[in-house]
Amino acid sequence: MQVRIRTSAMVGMVLTMLAAIGVSLTPQAAHAAVISNIAYAPANPAGTNGHLLDLYLPDAGVGITPRPLLIWHSGSAWSSDNGRSGAAAIAAEFNPRGFAVAGVSVRSSSQAIFPAQVHDIKAAIRYLRANAATYQLDPNRFAMMGDSSGGWLTEMALFSGGVSSLEGTIGTTGVSSSLQTGLALYAPTDFIQMNAQNLPTGGLDHNSPASPESLLVGCPIQTCPTQVAAASPLTYVDANDPPLMFLHGQADFLVPHGQSVLLYNKIMAMCGNATFISVPGADHGRAYIMDPAHFGGQTTYTTQNCYGTTTSGSPNPTWDTFEKWIRGGLKMGTSCSVAYSPTPWSGAFQGSVTITNTGTTPVDRWMVNWNWPGSQSVTAGWNATVTQSGTKVTAVDAGYNSYIGPGSAASFSFQANGTSVTPSQFKLNGIVCS
Repeated sequence: MQVRIRTSAMVGMVLTMLAAIGVSLTPQAAHAAVISNIAYAPANPAGTNGHLLDLYLPDAGVGITPRPLLIWHSGSAWSSDNGRSGAAAIAAEFNPRGFAVAGVSVRSSSQAIFPAQVHDIKAAIRYLRANAATYQLDPNRFAMMGDSSGGWLTEMALFSGGVSSLEGTIGTTGVSSSLQTGLALYAPTDFIQMNAQNLPTGGLDHNSPASPESLLVGCPIQTCPTQVAAASPLTYVDANDPPLMFLHGQADFLVPHGQSVLLYNKIMAMCGNATFISVPGADHGRAYIMDPAHFGGQTTYTTQNCYGTTTSGSPNPTWDTFEKWIRGGLKMGTSCSVAYSPTPWSGAFQGSVTITNTGTTPVDRWMVNWNWPGSQSVTAGWNATVTQSGTKVTAVDAGYNSYIGPGSAASFSFQANGTSVTPSQFKLNGIVCS
């Protein structure tokens, strides 16, 4: 295991603990800290990379602590055991937004056939949750994102909660492997139907004994429907699944666009919660899906509570859209407003704060932050635990008022010494309120 660090007092606390158990530290320019080559389970086969992960931590002072976690796995048609590759690019987008990012590898199909890959990702999730305090992660806010076979792995992990045959006994056990939300890009969902859904101009022969799908399940897919069904995300969809956003290009040559149509139809039939963005002209790849040339042309299908809607032209497939989805799925809030009312007296004042959830998804557990411009200091709080470090004030819900539904509000008050002043901004779970 190797840690690379730039700066950060808070992350420094984590690194101090790691150094105490023999971890070496080297400079890293891109992130507050990158903890590399963490073995979430023993290598199998020996010397391989399939049970390693890299953890990218944000700068101190960015977002909230403990951190929400985004797990990333890069697709490779199940041919590589280095799915953690590509996580640095994801972290470059999400670390500044306050998310920790874990790039996770699983075994390739040549090292172990299905369900080993699902056993592996669940072992990684269990490891990260069991060690959440060490890495300052929020164990109740885990999301996952992946592309192609990484999108398939995201869907399998998201939908198969409680399926004992897919849990496995690798690595850390006795801890939940659940996710709270997911985001999948151009993922296969029903291997047997892939050839029939290929573009008129052609595509891969998914029925071949040497196809990626056949190699994953260990048999030519048309000869072993039971194994193929077990490896299909469609098999595990039900109304209790966490919310999923998934995207697919209509010109995808490698994984037919129809695979995501099948998934959307199944989630809607099962009264699940999902958003499917269909991008015209986009081939297989994140750069194609997120190409601004396609903005405004996409069709978005949303299903919730057995009711579906279709919109054209929005939202665009951008990092902001992805962050908003993940924040909503993690019940962190996507937009908010604040009303602040101070009552001053000689040398002190009382402040009353009302936070309104102006988004469309609930907030479950909240933290409100603001900074004083001078020497004001909080001395007491009501309906929240209010603390201060330097000029930064943090108010955490009192438990009984932790849930703020869409359009609803929560209020708290505090007393402080100093001159009464209105803070320039308030943040709810890391986002600025209007």
